Amino acid sequence: MSTPKLRTISVVDAVAEQLSEAIFDGTFQPGEILVESQLAARYQVPRQTIRSAIVVLIHDGILRREPNKSVYVPEFSEADLHDLFAVRRLVEMEAIRILATRKIVPQEAETAMRFMEVLYDENDWNEILRLDFKFHQAIIDATDSPRLQRFYRSISAEKRLALCYYRTADTSPRIIVQEHKELLDALRTGDPDTAAEAASRHIQESEALINSTIRAQEHQ
Repeated sequence: MSTPKLRTISVVDAVAEQLSEAIFDGTFQPGEILVESQLAARYQVPRQTIRSAIVVLIHDGILRREPNKSVYVPEFSEADLHDLFAVRRLVEMEAIRILATRKIVPQEAETAMRFMEVLYDENDWNEILRLDFKFHQAIIDATDSPRLQRFYRSISAEKRLALCYYRTADTSPRIIVQEHKELLDALRTGDPDTAAEAASRHIQESEALINSTIRAQEHQ
């Protein structure tokens, strides 16, 4: 019997993963400055490890460092969001078209959808957003296109960061869950145009919701 190969990661990658999750769950907020010494104490690692982890997250787009300034969690402008979601729309609409043409409905997306339906009454945004990420990643993975998957990974962390604005948005998890249900229903039709239109609508509504949240925060 063959032994399953375990995934091994470096200490730097482990810290980067934990720090990114702390950003995604709202422990560190958009605009918040991160102090290396405090992070080193929090994760009980040398500051050099923190610096290396920060470089990873800057590359992923979920941290920024201005010249001669501190590292901080970025805030999205409307222009940032429009650019990110325009790219997201191109990638996800193409992925949906591929799956509809092949009559594929990813099991992992259906599973994420079912868990979303169970959780939305609990108003657990952290878990809803984690499942949202798994839902869309499952659609990309099901295309079986390494290049499409690789490109999507290059924007997925920034996309997940943008969705964190949902926590303070004027909406409810129930509405978000319904949008994902409609997207799966459109995919089940097997019609590429219907499925792509549903994907475009879902992404457009997501962008509009986050934009309205950003505007509201700017006027507080």
